[in-house]
Amino acid sequence: MWPRGAMDNASAYGAEDYPHLVNSTLPSHLPTTSAPPPPSSIPILKPDTSSPCDLIEEAAALHCIGPLVDYAADLSNNVLHPPLSAVEMTCDKYNQYMMCTQGVRPDCRQSRAPNIEFMYETICEEKFAAIMKEEKACLLEVENDKNVKECFVNKTNTLRDETPDTVPTPTQNYECTVIQAYVDCLIEREETTCRDAVKIEISFLSMLAKRNSEARCELNTDATKARPKAQQLEECETQGNCKCRLPGYYYEAARKKCLDVDECESLSSGCSQKCVNLPGTFECTCDQRFYKLAADNRSCERIDQSPMWLFFAHGQSVWNISTDGKSFQLQRAGLQKTAMIDIDVKENRLYYADIGANVIERMNIEGTFPQAVQRFDVDGLEGIAVDWIGRNLYSLRREDVLVQSLDGRFRQSVYKNVMKLPRSIALHPAKGIMFVTDWSANAFIAAASMDGSHFRKIVTERITWPNAVAVDVFAEKIYWADAFLDTIESANMDGSGRRIIIADAGSVPHVFGLAIADDFLYWTDWTYRGILRANKHSGENITVLAQTALLPYSLKVFHKTLQPEETSTCATRGCDQLCLLGENGAATCACGEGFDLQTDGKTCRSNCTESQIECGGADPKLRMKKVMSILHKPEFGLVLFNFQVMSLENVAAPRICLPGQFQCHDNRKCLPPGGLCDDVADCADSSDEQYCPHKTAPRGEFVLNSPSRKERSADYQDNHL
Repeated sequence: MWPRGAMDNASAYGAEDYPHLVNSTLPSHLPTTSAPPPPSSIPILKPDTSSPCDLIEEAAALHCIGPLVDYAADLSNNVLHPPLSAVEMTCDKYNQYMMCTQGVRPDCRQSRAPNIEFMYETICEEKFAAIMKEEKACLLEVENDKNVKECFVNKTNTLRDETPDTVPTPTQNYECTVIQAYVDCLIEREETTCRDAVKIEISFLSMLAKRNSEARCELNTDATKARPKAQQLEECETQGNCKCRLPGYYYEAARKKCLDVDECESLSSGCSQKCVNLPGTFECTCDQRFYKLAADNRSCERIDQSPMWLFFAHGQSVWNISTDGKSFQLQRAGLQKTAMIDIDVKENRLYYADIGANVIERMNIEGTFPQAVQRFDVDGLEGIAVDWIGRNLYSLRREDVLVQSLDGRFRQSVYKNVMKLPRSIALHPAKGIMFVTDWSANAFIAAASMDGSHFRKIVTERITWPNAVAVDVFAEKIYWADAFLDTIESANMDGSGRRIIIADAGSVPHVFGLAIADDFLYWTDWTYRGILRANKHSGENITVLAQTALLPYSLKVFHKTLQPEETSTCATRGCDQLCLLGENGAATCACGEGFDLQTDGKTCRSNCTESQIECGGADPKLRMKKVMSILHKPEFGLVLFNFQVMSLENVAAPRICLPGQFQCHDNRKCLPPGGLCDDVADCADSSDEQYCPHKTAPRGEFVLNSPSRKERSADYQDNHL
């Protein structure tokens, strides 16, 4: 049966359509308003006939009730009561409250906030809580229904300006009228899904309305009964001039109707992160993991106030600088030509591409020795980006977009021949989307799935040299700088809602790198030879933080809030080599070059031919083609084994050993000629003994005129090194 106080009204709302709810699912009794007695071991103070609380009890009760009041009164997220979908969290807070008030008399405890306590006690009644847990997904859908929320705001806006004489039922108080407004919106809900959750919500509201006899709140839950229409928004004079009665609306003469002003679309809201448009008003929201809404109800204040740091490439070095420009520190020196960098907050690592040395390296920000990630095909690289969730490194090179594991062991092209003159890349791993810029004759900004499944151009007009792109992961917007048009612009992640933030050749004459943190834009400029900052909404308060001796290149901001950890299916996919994030929470296993994905969708197997071998060690993706020929020289009475090494294009590892030395196939060691074919494996992968003549003879056979170890080494040196 429905809980007490709701069954009569629930039946009017079509309860015959839900016999499983009415007869079996819902609890058969309403929880009482008295709290469960504390354990007998806890001493209970004797009642005071003059007052329900003494001074100590009152202080304890007020102290304990605070968290319940804060949670219930969070009107930015809840409507009239804590969300029923979060019943576990709600009841956990209630249990903490009951433990906190042990030793306080029930009548004293209940007298401090009787309505709040009744609400929590009702939600946490065992049978009712069990129902809410079963309907958790649907309750969440109803609570997040934008139309229901807009309906409620619209109705309450109307009630706010009505006089008591116009309230539908004069005997009802204002609270009852507000509850009725929300019930009406639930009944008028257009979606036909989750009707059971709607009934549960209405049942709970009925219990709140009838919590005591003095409330005199009789809710109407009959969907067929006519209700008075809301007062019209339009107010017209006899001359025909009309205006809107409430703020947040504008009158459209062609339609003779007041229409809602979308403050989010017009950006008049000034929200730091998310903006929710509502009838006649709007709401700003913040990512509650890292931010809280400020007193102005627009700005998002970072909870972790630890300092942020800027990292920027400076040609032959990488530096970090404080966001106020007062503190500099050299991070990496001795480079040849470094323009592209990125950071990984999770492992405190800096990634950078040294084009001059043809290498991508990473190093711990605390200053440990650098580690090579890639030692080939770095020429022509135009941007790198760390996927801090899927744990990969993306890069742009010539016509392709590439991805590799963070240690560089596995690498593949996710998009081929999609770029002409690539310039910049930025990721939103939580959404599985990357953004790339191209400043060819037909310049563009593209959004693409990080798993290689979908590439689409989202900005193609009024764009020339998109030198930098950055993602505001909390506001879900992209920002880019055009070094030819001298602008910084922003848009939604699909390219809509485009607007200019700064358009001033004197302020942004030649931007190269761009980053976003909190409410600020940071960028490097070649004309200023410096690092600058401005407000990300208005472009105002442009400040030069520092000026550099050489041209400043790529710029990144280091702080853990800027790379929020997310639960990813990559953690459980069990991919053998690469796990690539996709849109809508997808994750796909992939293999590096030279490997094929097997039918299980996880395992990678080498696709080497008989004329190839798989290089081991730190670079298993590398391949080298081996051709061995047996040359018979009867004039010397010898059978010589001739080795020729031919590197596969764009695949073989570069030579790092000196002339006259043998390079182990795992690229970890260089050997003198005397160390070859001496029956001792000097290389970790035994490649120095792998193709020796004495190894090719079948067991038990005699090799004619087999040369000595010294002769074998000399012959190998002549033909191989």
